[in-house]
This record gives sequence, structure tokens and C-alpha cells, in this order.
Amino acid sequence: MSLIFDRYEGDQPSSSGHHHHRTAKSSNASMSRMHLVHVHRIAMKYIAGHLQSNGFAITVSPWAQGKLYVVSDSPKTIAASLSQLDLLHVKEYLLISEEDCEVLKHSSIKLPNPSWVRIKNGKYKGDIGYVFDSNQSNLFVAVLIPPCDFPYPMPRGSVALLDRSLLLNGKPVSNIIRDEEVVGFSYNGEQYFMGLLLKKFHCYLLDLIAFPPADDILLYQRSGWDKPLVKKTLVVFSMQFLRIGDAARMVHGEVQSEIGTVVSIDHSSGGSVPLEFTFDGHQKEVEAHLQDVEHVFWVGDAVQVVAGSYLGLEGHIVQMDGELFHICQEVSMEQVQVSKYFLDHRPIDHMLQSRPLSQQHFEPPPESESIEVGDAIEVLVGEHMGEHGVVIWFPMGATQLWF
Repeated sequence: MSLIFDRYEGDQPSSSGHHHHRTAKSSNASMSRMHLVHVHRIAMKYIAGHLQSNGFAITVSPWAQGKLYVVSDSPKTIAASLSQLDLLHVKEYLLISEEDCEVLKHSSIKLPNPSWVRIKNGKYKGDIGYVFDSNQSNLFVAVLIPPCDFPYPMPRGSVALLDRSLLLNGKPVSNIIRDEEVVGFSYNGEQYFMGLLLKKFHCYLLDLIAFPPADDILLYQRSGWDKPLVKKTLVVFSMQFLRIGDAARMVHGEVQSEIGTVVSIDHSSGGSVPLEFTFDGHQKEVEAHLQDVEHVFWVGDAVQVVAGSYLGLEGHIVQMDGELFHICQEVSMEQVQVSKYFLDHRPIDHMLQSRPLSQQHFEPPPESESIEVGDAIEVLVGEHMGEHGVVIWFPMGATQLWF
């Protein structure tokens, strides 16, 4: 949506001016217009709450940080309700044209529902939540999130799904029923859906996340909540490990179900991947979207686990049961079950031997100059300076990573 603004030339209040009292808002509603007030992000939550408590109508886009849409007769009236310290955080006031004001009023600036969000502050800082209801009430959004506090004994720091069978007797438990199906329950003033806690977060504390790393949504996968969205997210996560030369199957399109070889791959702008097929001895290249293909594995493939409780494990696929693959570890020869979305093909640098050879020589693989999943890193500049860890997700072509 593109909005056209009229810039104030001589009517903007100065942050250096002196206000000895707060001017009441104009009582003439016909004189009120919508203004876009640009503020520093650090003060956005406080200023928005302050203006709202003073009777101003505030409209906020959760992902448009630093922008407040305020209904008032003039910027001077808005400024008069702010303290001198608050005014230092106001960058400018813009008047929205009546035409674009109508567009804004009728447009949806709510968080997509369903969608993923990251909590920016508080007890759940850094955690991934699921937008349960994007209808804002006083700028608060209903979010499902794995609880970190439990009504029964749990080790300190635990994050898990709530187990209804462990609830203490004596307090009533009420089922939550939707469409004649029990989808959750209420207990001790809280609501839980498939073990996930329903909480309300201020929209300023939420960052919209298109596709979070697989490890951040494992509990949602275990809960069984919104399986389509969870699977879509895991598929997107797994496709970042698709490389040139890998086998891929078309799940949509003119050659559906056929398996081809990845010729090249582009993860930008939604992602595209040309696949090469062989039909009747003739090669044919088909352009496809990433969302229309799936990574193909075979029994015997050497793989590395890139997410989940077996992160970093290396081995070979010995059995495939739907979306669960049996992986034989190289060291212990033990078999474990891993989701196919948590696997990455890895080069076979050596052959497994039944007994050690007396003399062996291995050429180490060339060191990559780029950061890859599994690398140990340390942040050198910025707000996370000094923090270190292991890279768990780094989408190709992206400038941000998770560790």
C-alpha cells in the first residue's frame, strides 16, 4: 500500500519549545485528521501507550516500527500531550491525505493469521510464538507459546508442552470445545491448547517471522497444532539445503511426480530451481518454484542431521518410513529415527571399514570461506557483540543467521 503525505512546513511543534500544560484535544471531531508520527523505535511503545491513555485514537502496524498513526486536529495538539523528554523521540509529523486515510482505515494492518512471531522482550524473549488471534484489543495480540511456568514440579528452566495428566487434583479443569471437538482446556486462570499456553503480548513486543528455524518450532510439531503450517515451515527450512546435483521430485506442474537433477538454485524472490529430466533418452530442463519440489533421498545416502535432538549426527539412511528416516550412525552403528526435513546430504569423504587399516591417509575437504550451518561463530559488532554459538540456520542469500 502506498500512502501520500502532506508535509507540514510551519505547523510542526519544536522539541525545544516549552509547554507548561497539556492542551486538550479539539472537541470538533470534523477537524480531526490522521497524522503519521515518526518516533524512535526505543520509545514507540511508551509514546503510543501514553497517547492512547490520553484519548488519542492510535493505529499501529506491528511490522512498521517507529510509525504511529494518530487522529488529531493538529501536530501541536499531539505534542502538547507529550513531555519534553518524549518530544526528543519524535522525528516528524506527516498529514495523511483524506483519500489515503480511507485506504488505511479499510486496509488490514493486523498480523497474518496464522503466522509466526518472535517475542522481543520479557520472560519469553527470543521464543517463537504462533498467532492465535490477530484481532488486537488495546494493541494486544493472542499468541500460543510453549509454557515456561508449570502448575506442577518441573526442573528449573524447562520449556515443554503442558501435560494435563500431571495437573494437581483439587482445582477444576474445563474443556475448551470448538466445532464439537475438545481443542484445549482452562486451568487455574490459564488456557492451554494441545499443551501450548495462550498468552497476550503487546504488538510492539512481536516481530513477524516468515519461516523460523526448525528447532524453534519442535514443540509445535509435537503438539500437533496447525499441522499444515508446521509442515510448510519445515519444508521451507529443509529446502535451504538443496544443492546443485541433488535429486528433487516435482510435486506440482507439468511433470508432477517425476524426479530430476538440480541444475541451479536461487533462493531469492520466492525461490526457483531448474531441474533436468531425461525422457526417452532426451534431456529436458524444467523451471520450477522451490515450493513445487521436494528433496529426494535414497537408502544408502550419507546424511547429516541439521536440526532436532540429533543435531550434528552423521550416518547413512538404512530405511525410509514416510517422513521418518532410520539413520545408522557411523561411530556407534546405532540406528535413530529422524524427520526427513532435518537431513542434509553430505559428501562421502571416506568409506566405512569393518576394521581399521594399518595405514590410512585422508585429504581434508577444502575449507569454505563462507559461514555454514554447524560453524562455531562469535559476534564481533552490534547489539549481540561477544555472544558465540553454533549456526543452526543460515538461509542462502540472507544476511541474518540464527545460532
